[in-house]
Amino acid sequence: IVMKAINANSVPQLKRALAVAPRAARSTWQLRVEAGTQNISPLMWSIESGRVETAEAIIQDLLTIRADRDRYYYGVEDLFNRHRDIIKRLLTDAPSLLPVLLQGLVWRSRIARDGMRRVNYYVKFLLINPEDNSVSETLSWLVAAKNPQTMSHEVVVLVSDTMWNGLIYRQFIYSKVWFIISLMFFMLGQAILPKSDSAGELPCRLGILFSRLLIYCVTMCRLLYTHSKFCLRAYREGETMTCLRCLKVPSYLRDPRDSGGFLLMLLLMMMCALEPLFYCLPEISDFPSYDCPAAESLSWEYSVFCMGAMAIHWLLLVDISVFSTGLSAFVLVIGQVLSEMTRFLITLVWLLLTFGSAISVLEHPYFEMRDIPNTAIALFSITIRLYEDDYRNMLAEPALLATVFVFVTASAVVLLNLLIAQINCSYVYIYQDMVGFARLNRADVICETLEKATAKTWLNFVDTLQLDVPLEFNEGDVGLAGGIQVLEPSGLHPVTEDSILRFGGSSALEMPWPEETGHHEDEDRYHRISKMLKSVLKNVGKSTKPKKAAVAAEVYNSQSSESVLSG
Repeated sequence: IVMKAINANSVPQLKRALAVAPRAARSTWQLRVEAGTQNISPLMWSIESGRVETAEAIIQDLLTIRADRDRYYYGVEDLFNRHRDIIKRLLTDAPSLLPVLLQGLVWRSRIARDGMRRVNYYVKFLLINPEDNSVSETLSWLVAAKNPQTMSHEVVVLVSDTMWNGLIYRQFIYSKVWFIISLMFFMLGQAILPKSDSAGELPCRLGILFSRLLIYCVTMCRLLYTHSKFCLRAYREGETMTCLRCLKVPSYLRDPRDSGGFLLMLLLMMMCALEPLFYCLPEISDFPSYDCPAAESLSWEYSVFCMGAMAIHWLLLVDISVFSTGLSAFVLVIGQVLSEMTRFLITLVWLLLTFGSAISVLEHPYFEMRDIPNTAIALFSITIRLYEDDYRNMLAEPALLATVFVFVTASAVVLLNLLIAQINCSYVYIYQDMVGFARLNRADVICETLEKATAKTWLNFVDTLQLDVPLEFNEGDVGLAGGIQVLEPSGLHPVTEDSILRFGGSSALEMPWPEETGHHEDEDRYHRISKMLKSVLKNVGKSTKPKKAAVAAEVYNSQSSESVLSG
């Protein structure tokens, strides 16, 4: 009966089919239909066949809390036991149904006390797998979908905040402590002690030696071990991507944090190979020393690698912004807006090459624009208002002055204002989902940190949640387990009716639930009216086509006769 309703994509027919189902087997009717040795899920069938209306009705029915005199009935456990990947399937095949499912996991009390309202979030199966209490993959699926609106849903927010505050917060701090200490020693050995007034004294030189050896022996070796392991695993399992059309690189380097760490490892290796302290080792009399004739020829290259490593060290600390949702959202907005800067810079380089090559072939005595490189530098300085010369010096060369004016109009007037407009539009678009993007970033950090957490740590965290303890609906009304109860301001989500359907009479498991006939009569009337409107519109469309054809033929005939007469 249920499958017939699904094939017809009729919600009223589905309601009538479920009305005769025993209350203890109502969920089974919607999740498992057996035919001999085979079984099928009506819910999955409706999702895969595109019958979204009936799939939505099934989800709403499964996640409706019903109660008789003896017990409560709630289909969330049956749903997730039957389809552990229901979130993933909805994200892939029916994203519009995901908010329906998430909202079905929330119960709000109609009664408010002292300005606060009880809210039960039944999120047990979004946190753990029912078989072994291991980490559920729900959050990783949501992160892979990259939908900021979904990440802003109250259920997903509760799940991510519960993991963050209960477990990930401390783990993430521990993972970043050494990186912060490494940055401090890196600055001490490269930017503070060598630039101090006592840089030549023995204590200062010993401090430089200790700081740099610590960076090479701990930070560099740690990065080398980590990325070597990841690279070997990626090549062994074939998880690679093509770079420059011929080079196979590990696919994990798509993540900016991983690629930044890999680049930092390479720069530290180059610094270690060019370290002045090592080249000055033969000078025992002045040990340790980083200023000797043997190291002078390599000092500039060493400083370049050191500058890059210092910048990447600081950039990799941007992850700490996940502690604050507002700060993380601001950082993400900056990253999104930088894409507009890339287009602007590409266009600006094209303009510099175009006008630089054009001015270089022009006969003029202006020394600053004597060739293409110097002309491009001068024009770029004019664009960013760092050029010290004045246009009056070009008055004797009208062709050169006119060309420079055209370049300034194209770059400083048109291009810069266009960049401002694009950045403004991008910011307005991103600002609407700014918090969602920030929560998406935090959820990504949570998933990465959970991969490194031990099973014992996770199980201890799950025990603190007490997911097997039944939650109260109202005071003295002990309800269902598998959730987390919070208090929220009563005016945040006003509730006028209790969402629990309570029924009297017999509480036998084989008895069907009493149905509210008035509600289904309204639904039937609505569907009948919608079908009538569709048929009327279809008939109107058919009747207008001959009229349109006749009008078109009449217009054609009149135009033909006019052309004959004029001929």
